[in-house]
Amino acid sequence: MNTPESLVAAAKAGDPAAQEQVALAFEQTGEPGQALQWMGLAARSGRASAIARLGLWELVGYAMPQNSARGVEKVVTAARTGDLFALHVASVIHAGGIGAPRDLGQAVVWLVALAVRGDARAACQLGLLARSGAALGLAAQRGSQAAALFMRDQTPQTLDVDWQQVAAAIDLSAFARPFHKHQDRTDPNVWMLDGLLDPWICDYVIAMAAPTLTRGKVLDETGRETVREERTNTVMHFGLVDSDVILELVSARLAAAAEMPPENGEALGVLHYAVGEVYKPHVDYIPETLQNAPILEALGQRVRTLLVYLNDGFEGGATEFPHLKVGYKPPRGCALIFDSVKPDGRVDPMTLHVGAPPTSGQKWVISKWFRNKALRPSEAG
Repeated sequence: MNTPESLVAAAKAGDPAAQEQVALAFEQTGEPGQALQWMGLAARSGRASAIARLGLWELVGYAMPQNSARGVEKVVTAARTGDLFALHVASVIHAGGIGAPRDLGQAVVWLVALAVRGDARAACQLGLLARSGAALGLAAQRGSQAAALFMRDQTPQTLDVDWQQVAAAIDLSAFARPFHKHQDRTDPNVWMLDGLLDPWICDYVIAMAAPTLTRGKVLDETGRETVREERTNTVMHFGLVDSDVILELVSARLAAAAEMPPENGEALGVLHYAVGEVYKPHVDYIPETLQNAPILEALGQRVRTLLVYLNDGFEGGATEFPHLKVGYKPPRGCALIFDSVKPDGRVDPMTLHVGAPPTSGQKWVISKWFRNKALRPSEAG
């Protein structure tokens, strides 16, 4: 663990903030036992963010046995103190139905509490969901790059926003309106969807992913994810802490479109391709090798893929299936779904596909993989 000696000394001296930071450092280096020990010390001192973090770990079963109900309870208890991290996690839990019933009203309550306390991301989400220029202006003023994007040429003014009033104006119809889905082919199953995500939602997803893109990885022969030249694009995967209420609404809509349980979906992935960047021929299912057996046993097989094209204005960049001699390039906000396994569950090599490179412009795509096992706690816990 590469942690400043002064921070470790402060943690040993009983500083709860330092103990929490040391715990997070151990989490990053893959030492759950040490992480749990230090986070427990910080939580016992009453530090709300540490209590929320322990709740998050118990919710997903990191460093301790999984107990979704107790994990959610810890997060909610910490959120009621007004802690920003706890409020954020609570909003994601209730928006996504993660270990607790999906409750969008309660998620908005947490968002309002965050916005009142100055959180720019929460203010941006409320502004977008309520179509409130005042809320977006204040969010931009607080430093939200996404809000600034939506403000475009408008100059943010110092405004006194009534967050309860903004919350009362929220309109979620964009996540519930009908879309058109048709099956393009069978063997393998391929579907096309029109009108899945509104343009503003596409723009928001791009804005949230852009600052944190990293080089895409592939699963190698030993079951590990590594950087290889066969994949040169960049990606962002939104884990539970990285997610937010709008992104959880997106994930729920994608799961409904794919006709898969939300809890079986992997983290929402956003792929970015600059000119010439490519993901060479590959399959989305996990090869059934000896090395991958533990992954498949624990997490299940990837059985269905949903791709949403988030932008227009680029040349090339189709999703091409060499064996099928077909390529797909849906318009902005539209999607492609295909099965990576046959109806009997056997993997289907015919689903070999290519993320073709743009020849001009940039390509942004949501990638959502669904497995045949749950990856996170459901609404029922």
